[in-house]
Amino acid sequence: MHTEPEIITCDNLQVRSYVKVYIHGKRYRFYNGKALDLLCYPNLSKSIKERNRALQSLCYNLRKKLESGWTPEMKNNKPVNIAPVQTAGTRFKNLLAEFDRRDISSLYKRDIEKVGNEFLDYLQDNNLLASPLTDIGSETIEEFLKQYNHSATYYMNKRRTLSGIFSCMVKSKELLQNPVLSTPRLKEKATLHQAYTKEQLRKVLQVLKDEHSNLHLCALLMYGCFLRPHREIRQLFRRDLNSDLSSISLSGDENKSGRIRTVFVPQYVRDVIIQTNMHEIDGDANLFTGSCDIYNESYFNTAWSRIKEDLVEKNIVGEKHTLYSFRHTAAINLYMKTKDLYKVQQAMGHSSMTVTLTYMRSLGLVNNLSSEDAPEL
Repeated sequence: MHTEPEIITCDNLQVRSYVKVYIHGKRYRFYNGKALDLLCYPNLSKSIKERNRALQSLCYNLRKKLESGWTPEMKNNKPVNIAPVQTAGTRFKNLLAEFDRRDISSLYKRDIEKVGNEFLDYLQDNNLLASPLTDIGSETIEEFLKQYNHSATYYMNKRRTLSGIFSCMVKSKELLQNPVLSTPRLKEKATLHQAYTKEQLRKVLQVLKDEHSNLHLCALLMYGCFLRPHREIRQLFRRDLNSDLSSISLSGDENKSGRIRTVFVPQYVRDVIIQTNMHEIDGDANLFTGSCDIYNESYFNTAWSRIKEDLVEKNIVGEKHTLYSFRHTAAINLYMKTKDLYKVQQAMGHSSMTVTLTYMRSLGLVNNLSSEDAPEL
């Protein structure tokens, strides 16, 4: 039996704070996380705000320990396996080099490099490069992120990317917890992704067919096969399609989900592949280049941006329509036809139903309430 852990503190950093709890009628005070195998030292904090956050973390972890049956009398606590502490500057530079060698998308790699170098510059400007990595707490990160808070989306993108860097240090046990997660979040305004109407879709596809055959096939593969343009479609080889062109099979390293994925190829997509003689190329040839080479990652985006200007001018599409609008439209049409979120998840190649629900809500679909749920008079 134990009481609810209680934080005892004041506004004076010279007076030690602690978390108090009664276990089987006996009072215990926890001034730090040592007894919990936790590197948490609230009374070493440099500000009231930092100390309060550390106390909240200590209180939370103590509560979880007690709920699992732990008591302070237990002597079999295992020591925490913490890797040797490095300076913040050295570890960040080494980690950025590791990210550069990883098999991740070039866009994510670019974001990691940009945010990582910006954080290194911040540490240098504040004479923190030589500080131990464990001294870089949430208060430091919060001050760094403030320079991006003129936009909630911009701020949260920077926060997510920086959190991804720190999470690697948690996995390698250089840190016990990710300090970015203790920084404030800003509420991002939801953006409604624009899909095509049937008339718009027909007109856009006709323009692409007349002006850019590769972009036309890319759009059809996005719409009919639910594939993503920059990795799954751009890197398609003839060997990825079966002999009768009825399906496409992608290995884990060829698609975003990281799992083997097989998709059905509609007849209208097969017809275009046959009309352009892409089915007759060598098995090791890329579907768009006709050789073993592939176009750069910006190929389809660049082609689309050039054609979109004319489409907007002719009032065929709006400013909010993007290359991904073909995939958005396909998801909407599939859901409206089947009302089956599981089929949408499988077709889109999402890792979980949560991802699918978030995606569908961003398209203005899948609300928790319907007209039938409204209260009656």
